[in-house]
Amino acid sequence: MRPALALVGRRVDTLAEVVSAEPGFAEDTARVRLKLTGTDSDGRNLAGVLVAVDVFPDCEAGQRFRVSLLAEALDEDDYLYSSLADGVYLEAECLESPEPAGESGSILYALRRFQQQFAANAARYLPGDEGGVLAAVASGDKSRLPDDVVENYRAAGISHLLVVSGLHLSLVCGVFATRSGGRFRRLRALAALGLVLFMMALTGFTPSVLRAGVGALIFYTGDLFLLSADSLTSMGLAAVLISLQGPYAVCDLAFQLSFAAALGVVLAGGVLRSLRPDASDKKETPPLVKIRFYAADLLLPTVFAALFTLPVQLLGGLAVSGVSVLANLLALRLVGFCVVFGMLAGSCGFFPWLEFAARAFSLAGGLLAKLLNAIAAFCAALPLARLPLPREYTLIVLAAVGAVALCGWRLRFRRLACLAIAPLLLLGIVWAAMLQRDTVEIAVVGSAASPCVVAVQDRQAVVVFRGGDANAEQVREYLQSRGIERPQWVVDLRTGASSPPPEAVHTLSLKDFGVNEAHSAAVCDIMTTAIRLRKGCLVVLDIRGYKIAVPSGTANTGTPVQVDLAVTGSAAPGNLRAKTLLTRMACDWQAQRQCDLYYAPRSARVLIRPGRAVVLRGGTYALQQDPVA
Repeated sequence: MRPALALVGRRVDTLAEVVSAEPGFAEDTARVRLKLTGTDSDGRNLAGVLVAVDVFPDCEAGQRFRVSLLAEALDEDDYLYSSLADGVYLEAECLESPEPAGESGSILYALRRFQQQFAANAARYLPGDEGGVLAAVASGDKSRLPDDVVENYRAAGISHLLVVSGLHLSLVCGVFATRSGGRFRRLRALAALGLVLFMMALTGFTPSVLRAGVGALIFYTGDLFLLSADSLTSMGLAAVLISLQGPYAVCDLAFQLSFAAALGVVLAGGVLRSLRPDASDKKETPPLVKIRFYAADLLLPTVFAALFTLPVQLLGGLAVSGVSVLANLLALRLVGFCVVFGMLAGSCGFFPWLEFAARAFSLAGGLLAKLLNAIAAFCAALPLARLPLPREYTLIVLAAVGAVALCGWRLRFRRLACLAIAPLLLLGIVWAAMLQRDTVEIAVVGSAASPCVVAVQDRQAVVVFRGGDANAEQVREYLQSRGIERPQWVVDLRTGASSPPPEAVHTLSLKDFGVNEAHSAAVCDIMTTAIRLRKGCLVVLDIRGYKIAVPSGTANTGTPVQVDLAVTGSAAPGNLRAKTLLTRMACDWQAQRQCDLYYAPRSARVLIRPGRAVVLRGGTYALQQDPVA
């Protein structure tokens, strides 16, 4: 990291190539990641340094530009560790208009263009929903997936099926499974090795595929020489190899989910081996024992994978599905055939004389994709599709259950451990429900300069909204993680926005208010009052006497407004008097405030038990003379 961090605060004039590009907030702009490829004006070698730039001319991955950048340290926001995991240690601002300098000749961009064409071949003859799913499962290209389809898969807990991972590798390479001896053993092992390398390259060596790919390469290499491979050793070696690319590789959420799911499946295999009927016993195995083993063989890998990924989902702020086991059981048998047909359609699409075969394979894969979409939609509509699990309480319960199961397994009290798990889970659910009842959770989400505030109590929500589409998407994701489809009220603080606010049962739009006009709305114990002022607006959330202010603009009310907590952005509020100030970015005006200041560059939450206690999570106490201390 040292060569990159040495550039902080400096001007860099060099050649750079676009690693990735997404649409920017303004028209004809992009948010890009650049890889510096040359030297700067001082002769320093910058090759390989990755930089994030928020405002850049519209472009595509692989294009080269002559750039002049002002390098800065990364903001400590919700995307910090994601950027670090990808090897991006700097952000930068363009000081001059970038000059195009041709195309990169790197093999990685050639592979990316091949992936796009491969996905286009797979989806060419299908409608949007089915074509997008077939292209995603076969090549990892998710650009064609409609938002409603992605949402159904996420709610059903099977969104991992849309990302090429170890599951897809094992399903496709299973046709080459060999045993000791057998005809064409080495030929089949070589074919499996080639297919694994092809799928890794096709998907751009993403962490989930890289982890599974290294494990599969070890397995089939051992199979080539009649040697067995240990699953945990293969996973450990894969983790080491992935971590060589950067010290923060393990912070990648896909990396964590992939390893957690794989570990769950490996441990499920250990449990299944202990339940397998003894083949050496000459007595006939009772039918009930066989039924028990076949049921465990069907359920345990999926259940263990779901349990082991649950802590990662909670810590990552992802939505948790209560029907993921059911959805996986229904969908897994179809995915392998869908991947095979998609890959055959994508491959045949490169040869005009195989157009008939491409159409046939695409049609077969499209029918399976349509069935997968139906399963996802059905499971997403079930009552427990979204579980609003409290993060801290759930993690404590899972740790307790895991400790009991591990101790029972190691001490060979397995039946007793299994009997204790159910009461522990029931006790944990009752405990969490009692602690969460009537608790108000205030979440600060969105951009640091214009954060949104979401107040939730008993699955009813009020949203104080500002910003654009990115803020709206983060609000929706947070509400979904709390099991809420639509909030009761959205208070829209924007007075000149073109994009709509998040969908709600009721909406208060400040642009429809007159100056000094106020309106109120009540949800459970949350009384919301919004007023439009001459140079801004102010929203106050009153929770049984505990007042939280959300100002926009100067919010000058003429007379001082006394509140317990204020959630601010970049603008200094006028005459707001708050005991505690919560902010996501440091500004000069904060040092002049005579109050407790908490700095929360990442997501922050305030838990309020009306009339009893207030707890802040995610914020760091800051000294008045230095807001970011």
